[in-house]
Amino acid sequence: MHVAGKLKIYDDGACAFCQWSQARAEAWDRDQRLEFRDYNQHGAETPFPLAQLRHRMHVQTPDGEWHVGFFGWLAILRVLPRWRWLARVLALPPLRWLGPPLYALVANNRYRIPRWVLPGAPPPCPPEGACPLPRRSAR
Repeated sequence: MHVAGKLKIYDDGACAFCQWSQARAEAWDRDQRLEFRDYNQHGAETPFPLAQLRHRMHVQTPDGEWHVGFFGWLAILRVLPRWRWLARVLALPPLRWLGPPLYALVANNRYRIPRWVLPGAPPPCPPEGACPLPRRSAR
């Protein structure tokens, strides 16, 4: 189903891994359908408490429907023309059952994922907690 308008994606704008993921998605967004919002600044626009927003990415479709975590990524992939096929595949069993725990594993460890796990990802945050943000490339 195709709904005109933008997806509002609420993620952690202070997270280098989240910014890296955002940059990857935006690079494929030729129709400008994605609108990333830092929940630290825009969290009050959602019906979710900040503690829940910190736990998983939340995506609101133009028709007002919410998708969280893995299912949020499915919503994003569905509006990216070159990645719709992947959304269809990931929505099928058993991948739709395996996707949420895998998403949770990545989300819960996003500040310390080593580069060899996801090539191109930013380096893990130092133990002191000062996580440098990646540089955003100009479009």
